[in-house]
Amino acid sequence: MADRGVPNIPGKRCAPDVETYLKQQVTMILRTRYNSFPGSQPVSFTREHLHKNLLERDYLVCEKSDGLRVLLFVLINPDTNEEGTFLISRENEYYHVPDFHFPRSIKDFDKSHNGTIIDGELVYSLNPITKIKEVRYLIFDCLSMDMQSVMHKNLYKRLYHAQQEFHLPYNELRRKFPDACKNWSFKLDFKNMTQPFKIHKIFNEMKNLTYVSDGLILTSCDSPYIPGTDPTLLKWKPAEENTIDFKIGLEFPKVLDDSLPKHDPNREYTDYDSKPKFKLYVWKGGDDPFKNESIENNIKRNGGEYKNSFVNYDIYDDLFVSDKQWEEMKKSGESFNGRIGECRQTNDEVWELLRFRDDKLNGNHINVVLKILKSIEDSVTRDELIELESKMKENWEIREKNKQRHYQQQQQQQSHHNPNHHSIPTNKRKIEDENHDENHKRSNNEAPPPVEDEDDVYHSDGFEA
Repeated sequence: MADRGVPNIPGKRCAPDVETYLKQQVTMILRTRYNSFPGSQPVSFTREHLHKNLLERDYLVCEKSDGLRVLLFVLINPDTNEEGTFLISRENEYYHVPDFHFPRSIKDFDKSHNGTIIDGELVYSLNPITKIKEVRYLIFDCLSMDMQSVMHKNLYKRLYHAQQEFHLPYNELRRKFPDACKNWSFKLDFKNMTQPFKIHKIFNEMKNLTYVSDGLILTSCDSPYIPGTDPTLLKWKPAEENTIDFKIGLEFPKVLDDSLPKHDPNREYTDYDSKPKFKLYVWKGGDDPFKNESIENNIKRNGGEYKNSFVNYDIYDDLFVSDKQWEEMKKSGESFNGRIGECRQTNDEVWELLRFRDDKLNGNHINVVLKILKSIEDSVTRDELIELESKMKENWEIREKNKQRHYQQQQQQQSHHNPNHHSIPTNKRKIEDENHDENHKRSNNEAPPPVEDEDDVYHSDGFEA
């Protein structure tokens, strides 16, 4: 379980009034629901996605890091003009991380980002130079830039914002002023992304990563950023790495002391020293009416004993815990009943615990569990993905030619209707920032410039030492 640990969220949980204000700002910028985490969530990869998605649509692929998903939000306080950096958890909780500074450009380090929201993952990473385990934030998408949502844009443009306008100035600041930045809570890196017909390169790179990676994420190039479950955002894992988050319940044995009279209330008692039965509970959805209940009220409600709530949960299966694991758990002094645990099924069809997910309030919903089980049953292997590379490349090039032909036809039509119209070169169009008005809520159907076969579409800016 130690190798699967995820970092605690750096910083301090914001006060309720501050969190309310920040949620209002995010809602205003992104036009999302106030009480919902605005990040997108992938669906498990199944066999139908091979042909329905990878062969018919443009995707970029990156490795899936095994960490803690958070959004990074930079906002300037309008009253004090101070820059604030905040992390947003999947439970939609806001944490303030002090001291950070994210300059708006490499030409002016004084001007800060304001209203920028980045998507990424916190991981434990082993620094190859210092050999020290440290926390890193891996960037893979962008939701807003300077108080303007970019969720309607295609993936290429969102990645340009994230890398060139956010990560690059940050990198330059750290490079020029390393001493001023050395005590920041974590470092930032940018994930390599490439076309799926070069998926073997991602698999090869995964061997040399400084953090745990357990699969792939495939993101549609032409789709907007979708809050909540995005059916076009795909999560692939090998069958043995597919995991499910359950709520764990411990059932300790009851002991009958025959030496005591039958009317003695202590004649039957719970033996907390013996190894309990470990039960896995699956979430059916809905809020727990007791989630904000105080310890005192819980004890009073349960007749003098504190009990974890399993409202909206059903027993799903047993969890295997060896005698050795149980002894180690007892020595830790931690409480385990009612916690969320990330589990996987072994070849012997028993469930084993990988790690506790204290960052989650609930386990996976029953519908998600069923989809993950279908993904395991209908699993696509690594070799099958690699074998499909040539066909993916062939289809990609056909779509690319069709896009270029369509774009040229559009330019010809515009030139015919407007003789004074001057077309914008294709390579400039890729990086040109759009004006944030209603005209740019149109579909992003313009063809990106061809990408050389040996180059990644978006690559890491290098490991930050």
